[in-house]
Amino acid sequence: MFVVIVTGPPGAGKTHCLLTLSDALAVDGIAHAAIDVDDVSWAYPYPDTGRRNELLAAAWDAHRGDGHELLLVAEVVESDAHLAQLFAAARAEDHLLVRLEARPETCRARIVEREPPRWSGLEHLLGEMERWAVSLTELAGVHLVLDSERLDADELAARIRAERPDVLGG
Repeated sequence: MFVVIVTGPPGAGKTHCLLTLSDALAVDGIAHAAIDVDDVSWAYPYPDTGRRNELLAAAWDAHRGDGHELLLVAEVVESDAHLAQLFAAARAEDHLLVRLEARPETCRARIVEREPPRWSGLEHLLGEMERWAVSLTELAGVHLVLDSERLDADELAARIRAERPDVLGG
């Protein structure tokens, strides 16, 4: 089992990168599952990181039951402890950890553009984005750091695949 974790602050482009990477693998016939942790843990009150990882594990178990051995994950990894929980949830023998970065003003603009203007969580997300943008730079074990302002989604996916062509082709 192999997992690619794409992390970065909100607005850095994790979901777009995940979709593009998933599509590139599909075009090449490489079986995989892709899970955006936000999608499997959408609830209020907002689940903590432990619960988010439990929900990821449940979704991944379903895909593994279908025979998938490659998992792509998008998640804001809040700390080294959160990352350890994420690895435990994925139960992968090997992994690639990718951090996307973009300037806070770019992340802010992307968030404001994509979210409904009266969404109750908007101010919270914008505030957390700034904190996560700093804490993510301290995350241990990152294999690849990519600038999502400089590279488009196709280039991000190509760089990720080039890092582990033995698993991701390309």
